[in-house]
Amino acid sequence: MKVRLGYSDRIVEIDDKVVHVFNGKLVSAPLSEVVNYYLKGEGLLPPAIKALVPDIIRVLLNTGEFHGEVPSIAEYGHGLSS
Repeated sequence: MKVRLGYSDRIVEIDDKVVHVFNGKLVSAPLSEVVNYYLKGEGLLPPAIKALVPDIIRVLLNTGEFHGEVPSIAEYGHGLSS
């Protein structure tokens, strides 16, 4: 899976279960850590990625890329806010 998101000041790419953000410098984090941060609100993520967690989750849910990997999203009762 490869998903790219474009912002006016950064590029976001999800590739091989890793999230990459480039906004002057490249930072990366495992997708599993991004999901864990979304679900539990804890974890070590670079600030550049932490700010984009809701967008990353929204895109993955809309594209159906989770394929049951994270069934607990519904269990946690988190909604996607705009």
